[in-house]
Amino acid sequence: MEPIIKTENIKVIYNKGQDNEYIALNNISIEVYPEEYLIFFGPSGCGKSTLLYTILGLQKLSEGKLYIKGKDSSAFSEADKSKMDSQFFGIVFQNFNLIYSLNVIDNITLPQVFLNEEAEQRNAKAKVLLSRFGIETRAHNLPANLSGGQQQRVAICRSLINDPVVLLADEPVGNLDSESSRVVMETLYDINKKDKKTIILVTHDPSFLPYADRVCYFKDAKLEKVVKNEHPQKPSEINKPKIEEKKEEQTDSTPFGELEKMARAHHMMTVPQLKAWSITNYLTDEFTINQLERLEKFMESMLAGQISEHDFFEKLNTSYSDGGVGLYRGTAARFTKKISQILKEVGIFLKDGQHTDKTQKNAQVIDMLRRFLLDEYHGSLGKDQMSRLEQAISSRLAGEINTPQFSAMLDKPFAEGGVGLNAITAERLSERLEIILAQAYEVS
Repeated sequence: MEPIIKTENIKVIYNKGQDNEYIALNNISIEVYPEEYLIFFGPSGCGKSTLLYTILGLQKLSEGKLYIKGKDSSAFSEADKSKMDSQFFGIVFQNFNLIYSLNVIDNITLPQVFLNEEAEQRNAKAKVLLSRFGIETRAHNLPANLSGGQQQRVAICRSLINDPVVLLADEPVGNLDSESSRVVMETLYDINKKDKKTIILVTHDPSFLPYADRVCYFKDAKLEKVVKNEHPQKPSEINKPKIEEKKEEQTDSTPFGELEKMARAHHMMTVPQLKAWSITNYLTDEFTINQLERLEKFMESMLAGQISEHDFFEKLNTSYSDGGVGLYRGTAARFTKKISQILKEVGIFLKDGQHTDKTQKNAQVIDMLRRFLLDEYHGSLGKDQMSRLEQAISSRLAGEINTPQFSAMLDKPFAEGGVGLNAITAERLSERLEIILAQAYEVS
């Protein structure tokens, strides 16, 4: 597959040759592929936003090449650039950038005005987008009368009105509360997975990293590494299990028939690393990359029995410069308690898995896993939805489906045979199930 965006040794230098010369981007080479969800991640001032605006054409290159759909951007005419800005790219800013003297529908349709679309057609497109994102009743309100989350959804509608190929999002939830952030991030995720739009997200928040296909880590104007996420996977990468494998796994006398297969999916990790990763990947929200690496190392030591739970807490509470993770004492205590609760649930899972009566054993395990998955779920499920969830858990344990397929089953509308959760909730519950599977691996 050919990249739709490609940079070669890009440099952006401010005040070049002067005493106050500053390198904002230093030899950046990346490729962006169709339908990909790519995240530019790093601290403030690392160059991630500069690269985003360089790709958009708002920031001039000092050195290097930028290719859009295989064409050198330096050869673009003014007409090419205008078309690229209005139809190839859509952009969502942190500060919304709405025109507060125009109502919502006029803000959304503004890009269509520049394309000379008829008013009736552009208003019809805007109403479809407003309805999709749940703000159709706000069409004739001024932006000032909307919440921050609603304003950002208006901005997303505006970015999609010209049906762009690539959606750029620069810290889109930086000014929003946690619930509004969740809604906006869920919206972007759905745009990528369901609309097949390529998304490039700039963020400094590590809790968003699992949503991407790949993550580009930036530091001091340089691209340090690019990491491919195992999850989420594209639909084309989710393969149905072979009949022979399915039959073999169903004859397993334990509820761990999928464990070895799951571990092989993380073939770059040893079993201790897999166990540590499964918990840290789920629980960490606002950690730096260095903190995450150190935390995972200590987690691995605790799970291997090399340090006690108390020692683990002390490691978390010790300053980073003194060899610890550098968490506040209260945060370290809450984190340690949460891990202890997870491991307790793992112990129950393993104990129930040894029950002599297979039918009763499986029923108990499925019931325990359902309760574990929904422990932090704040919504409510109907009786039929709960039954579908238990069916999905049973299929996962039997090896009939893998983790991405389990997530897809949870995300699928109830009327189509799924559980009917939203995409991000489905991913979150899948992560919780993987915790159990990872900790159980090689224990049974």
